[in-house]
Amino acid sequence: MARGERIRWWRTRESDRRRWNAGARGEPEVEQELSMAKGMSGNADGGESPNRNQEQRQRRAEQRAQIKAANRQIREEWAAQKAADSKKNRDVGALAAVAARAEIKHINDLVAQVIYLVRYGQWLAGTGRRRPMAESTLTEHREALIRAVHELKEERMHVRNLSEIGRKHVLVLIKRWVAAGQSYETIQNKVSKLRRVMTMLNKPGLVPRDSAYMKWLRDNGVDLVALRKSKVALEPKTWTVKGVDPMEVIRKVRAQHPVVAMCLELEFAFGLRAAEATHAEPVSGDLGEALHIRADARGGAKGGKSRTVPLSNDPLIREWQKDVLERAKELVRRHRQLRLAVPGKDYVQMQNHFYYVCRKFGITKKAMGVVPHGLRHMYAQRRHLELTGLPAPVEGKLPMSVYRAHAEVLREGAQQVSLDMGHVRPSITTAYNGSVSSQSKEEKARTQGWIVRIESCEGLKALVQPLELRAVYLSGKAAQGVRLQPGDAVRLLVDKEVTPQLIFELGLLQRTATKLLKLEEGLRVDVVHVAQAREARDSYLELNLQA
Repeated sequence: MARGERIRWWRTRESDRRRWNAGARGEPEVEQELSMAKGMSGNADGGESPNRNQEQRQRRAEQRAQIKAANRQIREEWAAQKAADSKKNRDVGALAAVAARAEIKHINDLVAQVIYLVRYGQWLAGTGRRRPMAESTLTEHREALIRAVHELKEERMHVRNLSEIGRKHVLVLIKRWVAAGQSYETIQNKVSKLRRVMTMLNKPGLVPRDSAYMKWLRDNGVDLVALRKSKVALEPKTWTVKGVDPMEVIRKVRAQHPVVAMCLELEFAFGLRAAEATHAEPVSGDLGEALHIRADARGGAKGGKSRTVPLSNDPLIREWQKDVLERAKELVRRHRQLRLAVPGKDYVQMQNHFYYVCRKFGITKKAMGVVPHGLRHMYAQRRHLELTGLPAPVEGKLPMSVYRAHAEVLREGAQQVSLDMGHVRPSITTAYNGSVSSQSKEEKARTQGWIVRIESCEGLKALVQPLELRAVYLSGKAAQGVRLQPGDAVRLLVDKEVTPQLIFELGLLQRTATKLLKLEEGLRVDVVHVAQAREARDSYLELNLQA
């Protein structure tokens, strides 16, 4: 394009732009011209040009948004993978050089090598920023390693040097711990310490991780999953379920130990943990409409997460909570730091004193069947009812279909209960209030095991046929997949026409089933007519006992 043509093109473009802008401002001299131009444009394109352009712009915007979302997902996945790889390879070989010197200096003396390693090695924290391991954590790792050495000796597997520790030794230790009846959490804690030490000794793959770890154990005949506890409450852990009146117990404690009684009442009223209640600060924490729990390493909110617990919307509960705070304020004035603790006792001493008094008044599993933490469970269930209008699922008062119909209300309520109790994840409230879908893989496996065990009992089938039962159901803890403890019962519900012989027939079935099923020591069978059952109907599991 020549220079003159470019100038004319630019002037024509500027002229058109000025005319269109003037038309947009409503200037009368150009409105007619603009309307004609728009009409011509519309006729030339069939009257659909503006709409088509708008659709194209919208499609391009959607494509750009999809590309951005895909790129964001790729970046997040890459960052997560990088973090996981970094975690696996973190501080690999950090103690290898010191361990080599320890073997030279203390050859064939593993305990001395461990002590040398602890004294001269640079032990780094396994999480968070790069920093030295805390003194208490370092002591735990040292004691765990020395204890493992002694246990290996008892298993006739003598290890003389750090470099000789292998995967077979870890497997022997895990089998020993399982045979000793140690809990899943205890075993995992010990394995985690061993894995950390081996990683810093330049053996990162000695103890597998995650699914590879579980597969390795299964391949070697160790079933840790069976020891894992459910994270979902399958039965209420409140005091009232055990027939214990919290206020009556607190009244008895107050007569001799007013500070401990107030700690228990704060747990009950505001859902505090025992560690938070035993050093609470009601004077500075009272915000009028809420109680603030400060973040502190000792005596404050757990995990350094401060929170504000609002007062209840229920007028009666609200007045009681305010009264509890006022009485707590009067009590803490005896303490120079205005804390709810016995004067002269530090944090650890107050904790020990609190649990001593609880044992003294029978607030234990062995005595009354309750523990102080049960008061926190009562707060969680009371708060759940207030926020959702529904009792907690763990109470079993409503069928699960009702909770499924109000899923959104339950989700919002769980979020608020979680925050009030010092958590972040709403799912953690299932440990207090239960869950609508409360069976894990392990619990389903236990339930299926009971079904197979009962349905494969030929003697029970032969007994059921002449009784003319409409149906037999499995219910209770066995149906929920809960691990039965001594004193628990396998609960069978019978649907049968009511006759004069019904009580005799149910008793006969109960006695015979107990013998035929060959239950573990301490377990029994309970046979109940469905009309007398308290469980929700949708929790029954029908059994096939046809011969």
